[in-house]
Amino acid sequence: MPTQAEIYEALKRATAAEARRDLALQLLKQTNSRLYLDECLQALRVQRVRDTLHESHRPVLREKCLRFFKENKRDKAGLLRESLTRLLVHIEHPEDADIYKLGVETYHFQPVTDVAQNLRSVALAGLAPIDPPLACLYAARFLGEPHTSVFNCEPAMTAIKVLVASNQRLPIYQFLLRGGVEMAQTARGELSGVALESLGDDFPPHLYEDLIGLYQAIDQPTASMGIINWIIEGRAEALYKRLESVILSTRDADLRRYGLVMMAAARDDDLGERLLRLAKTARKDDLPLFIEAVEICHLPERDEALRQLRRRTRSR
Repeated sequence: MPTQAEIYEALKRATAAEARRDLALQLLKQTNSRLYLDECLQALRVQRVRDTLHESHRPVLREKCLRFFKENKRDKAGLLRESLTRLLVHIEHPEDADIYKLGVETYHFQPVTDVAQNLRSVALAGLAPIDPPLACLYAARFLGEPHTSVFNCEPAMTAIKVLVASNQRLPIYQFLLRGGVEMAQTARGELSGVALESLGDDFPPHLYEDLIGLYQAIDQPTASMGIINWIIEGRAEALYKRLESVILSTRDADLRRYGLVMMAAARDDDLGERLLRLAKTARKDDLPLFIEAVEICHLPERDEALRQLRRRTRSR
């Protein structure tokens, strides 16, 4: 029987996807070395190798994953369990729900900051198709919890996807009312923005207008992008005036540019006409932003609007 070192060297030399898969699984089954474990999991994560995994490969992955859940001191940050769980999610076997239930309950603090967010996120994604009601309960818990990652907003981002897939948007609305502003103000505005996009086309405009007031007041760009997207993509005509206000009142030039371009790219007559009207009174500092947006406007009046904007630019 080859030694772990020999399998490791063979794995590093192998190029065929199936060969790398088999060597990685063979070494994974035998080793407790972090160096070897990392090499195995890195090999299995590569898309072309991961796509060769199927049900017959589950036992090795399950055994190793359950061992680390039992002996969690050997995987304090949860990175090994995250990788193993992700591979099991890819295989999509309903009998792995026990692992996903362990994953969504895992927190690890180093020393006070939780670092197991991605493990909970992956476990939630695996649990969702197996037990949607339970997954939605965990999603509601994760949405807005203080241990949400400042790097990728997980597991709350996955929580929104799970809730939307089950058409359970009330927890998202509650989050936006109670916790979304704080998230946006603590480097997690992307989460609030995605939540603002995820309320569905049938969400009452007058209630959405209240949300606009909350988030326009803090002027956090990634959160406000969600407002712009929801109004424009849903053609929420009742809120077009508020859309103009969000775009024009922001202190962030990139957000203003995004909003104007989105108005133009929508190829909606009402939005296009509003854009051209706003262009007539654009501030001098905003002229380049309006020119970029008007250039892609679909209305015939765009040519005259561009001439006026460029004339004002030359006279600055």
